[in-house]
Amino acid sequence: MTETQEPKLLWFSFLKVFTRALVQINLYKPDHPQVKQALSEGETLLGQIADSLGGGLFSITLDNDKLLINSTPLLTADKLPNSLKNLFTKSRIQTITFAAGVTGEDLLALCQVQAFKGEARAYLKDHGIERIGVSEAVYAKVEGAQPHAGPGPAQAAEARPAPQAAAPAANVEEKLSEQSLETALQTVIARSTADPAEQRRVMDILAAKLKKEIEDSVNKALEGIRGEKKKVENDMVRAETVMTNLAEGVVVVDRNGNILMMNPQAEAISGRPLAELSGKKIMDLSQLESQVVSLAKEIRSDTRTDISKELQKAGPAELAETVKRSTAIIQNEEGKIVGTVSIPTDAAKLKQVEELQQEFIANMTHELRSPLTSIKAALELMGRDAPKEDSGRGILNTAIRNTERLNSIITDILDFSKLQSGKLVFHKENTPAGEAAREAVESMKAWATSKGVNLSVACGADVQNIYADKRRTVQVLINLISNSIKFTPTGGSITVSADAGKEALSGYSFFSVTDTGCGIRKEDQAKVFEKFVQVAAGEKVGGTGLGLSITKAMVILQGGRLSLESEPGRGATFRVGLPVYRGQADQPVFEQAPELKEEEKSWWKKLLGL
Repeated sequence: MTETQEPKLLWFSFLKVFTRALVQINLYKPDHPQVKQALSEGETLLGQIADSLGGGLFSITLDNDKLLINSTPLLTADKLPNSLKNLFTKSRIQTITFAAGVTGEDLLALCQVQAFKGEARAYLKDHGIERIGVSEAVYAKVEGAQPHAGPGPAQAAEARPAPQAAAPAANVEEKLSEQSLETALQTVIARSTADPAEQRRVMDILAAKLKKEIEDSVNKALEGIRGEKKKVENDMVRAETVMTNLAEGVVVVDRNGNILMMNPQAEAISGRPLAELSGKKIMDLSQLESQVVSLAKEIRSDTRTDISKELQKAGPAELAETVKRSTAIIQNEEGKIVGTVSIPTDAAKLKQVEELQQEFIANMTHELRSPLTSIKAALELMGRDAPKEDSGRGILNTAIRNTERLNSIITDILDFSKLQSGKLVFHKENTPAGEAAREAVESMKAWATSKGVNLSVACGADVQNIYADKRRTVQVLINLISNSIKFTPTGGSITVSADAGKEALSGYSFFSVTDTGCGIRKEDQAKVFEKFVQVAAGEKVGGTGLGLSITKAMVILQGGRLSLESEPGRGATFRVGLPVYRGQADQPVFEQAPELKEEEKSWWKKLLGL
């Protein structure tokens, strides 16, 4: 590695860690182990970058289609993950500047800027962040040239010929009533002096005095109006601030109530993406379950008439009543809205019940595992002491297999509970792919043999080590092998292999679990990864139905990918791809692991209830 390459690779490593922190801060709390680990790695890498530059300031800039590091291009914008681009675009940030000594707490505040609705600079200042600064993109509006001023009263008077003679006194009142103000002034001045120069001077004096008096009268009349206008504006700002703080989701509609834009929070509430809802009536949202929509009957702006105070409401009446009863409005002495008081709705209470349920499941599985382990040990001891020809030995073996099955069910339930609560931690390390495959096969050999199924392992010579949690990877393979054993008849075979990814997938090492079982119909293949589902060519077997859903979650959380190829009567092949171990800062992360497809993201949110 050359000296010119090292800083660039350090930047790649920092951007990788910082992107991971941006994603995880949306999934977990700031004190979650994975969030802490990402922030700690980011702090270390920024320290190394500062040392390589000899101190001073260093910056990241998103300029149109390029990402610049200290004004030097590093990547094109299309290679950046959405989470990193959104931090710049949604927060209107153009440049992020770092000083030496940035800590993990500083990086945490920078990650939390993405959820802040105000200015990023103000958020960092309020949280006492001094080693990270941001500059926002500024758009200047160029004012057009002012229109050319026309002639003033004095010039207009000069342009006209002076009256030749003063009008008779009897006709003055009639003439003045028919003339414009300017002409009337000229008539009066002409009666006082015949000198054109003096007429112009008097006209200028009178015009200036008239202008001054009109301005004073208008300002005096507008003073009360401006006060009332400011009061109305303050009331609107206060009410809007309270209501905005009450809800994170934002939906923008046109004059007819058709949806134009939705932010991610509103998409999550509706359960459907903007691409599906754009152009539809906002009241159509009420067709979804557990939603209430309230909309003003008149949403067009009109400065000439009073708008109707009527509201359109849609959604379950019981839910609307619950939401209404859970919030109280705070008013001042003038009856203006200044705040709200809220209590948990039924939905919030249900979420609390679900959390208690998860805690109960975790405690229950722990309590069941201890006596089950003792029972299994006692049965195995009795099995070793029993004579081979004893008829009771078969009963003991059956009891041992049932304890193993119970232990597997408890493990699935416990792992699924950890996934839902975000407490399943992965310890990634340099792991030999072939070693993980052989360990999984060795663990399942006895079961496969007892069922009369041939279980073998084959590892390619070019397979590379993976960067993953070894214990969890072995568990993934055991789950897949267990699934194959269940659906492979006696005399069948199961092959576990490990090989290197090709071309675009060269950043992965792949594991394949291929069986000669009954196979899975194409329309059922998407269902097998759902929780509590067991389907293979229309046949169901015993178990919790959690194994494959947990397997997919563990693969995705480690930056991997999982696919299935199968036809009825021709067996099935599950392929697991996990990132290749490259060492520290060995290559750009954005080319190493492609982003999840949309259907995988939807499944992931569905699995964890997000």
